[in-house]
Amino acid sequence: MSERRGHLAEMAKNFDNPEIKFLFSEGRERHFKMGEHLITEGQATDYFYDLLSGTVALARNGRDGRRQILSFMGARQFLGAASTPGYPNLATALTDVKAICYPRAALERALATTPGLASEFRVVLTRILESSHDHIYTIGQRSAVERVASFLLYLRSNQARFAVEGPREKSELIDLPMTRLDIADFLGLTIETVSRAFSSLKKMEAIGFTDSHSCTILNIQRIRDLGGREDFTAHRGSN
Repeated sequence: MSERRGHLAEMAKNFDNPEIKFLFSEGRERHFKMGEHLITEGQATDYFYDLLSGTVALARNGRDGRRQILSFMGARQFLGAASTPGYPNLATALTDVKAICYPRAALERALATTPGLASEFRVVLTRILESSHDHIYTIGQRSAVERVASFLLYLRSNQARFAVEGPREKSELIDLPMTRLDIADFLGLTIETVSRAFSSLKKMEAIGFTDSHSCTILNIQRIRDLGGREDFTAHRGSN
């Protein structure tokens, strides 16, 4: 790559050694069409992705065919960090996706020889763990309407933190690139229950729909009350 792009490049901009140079020389931009898999379950963990644009669903499928979506990922997020020889999860493009693909071995060498970058990278992985804890709490302790309200807070926070151009202020306009089935598989609900929950929030005048792929939060405090939290961890306060 002649030009360093992506979140990893932002993190590494103040570091310069042979391993860093080699890592970015090995990076390759890849494009994935909607429905295409970035990684599959059991695939060797040879590559690591820095997402540039689009939305990816990270999921795990049971032997009985049931699917649990673990997270929705987008620009400025990392995909493919694993401690196992094979990926335990499936990552599917929900929209057209652009990403930079790096060899895992080159990334590990760069992290091993650049303590500052390794420290920043650990912070990113810690945030992923914190988000997983939030998700477990949401699906374990909340009603259907409360889960959907918490989900909207999750999207609102992520859209601000991981905007393509970098962290920005939160917006009341929430993009919904995923289907109702995707949301159901994320929240541990049925598609019918998700649709009823959105309808209930609309009747409460807590949200309004502009189209099938976006909604507007009309009463943020109502959404927070239902979600059982002020907001998900954010980079700037809780507005």
